[in-house]
Amino acid sequence: GPELERSIEEEKKAIKMLKKLYVYYTENPEEMSEEYRLLMKRGESKEQVVCDYLSGMTDQYSMAKFRKIFIPKSWEVY
Repeated sequence: GPELERSIEEEKKAIKMLKKLYVYYTENPEEMSEEYRLLMKRGESKEQVVCDYLSGMTDQYSMAKFRKIFIPKSWEVY
């Protein structure tokens, strides 16, 4: 029914968002918090560290980060 369809749509959006964040953080690892940058310095692969970083985010936090990175300030409605 419509409930299931809505949740599938939400899930697709979340996956797209995470993929974009993954690409962003693999290209800009310095934007991750220090503990994750240290893992890379210790030899962890960047891809693995980014995955760990993203999986450690709550949904609310990842959405906030996504908005901050991908939605220009001029689009925000006050």
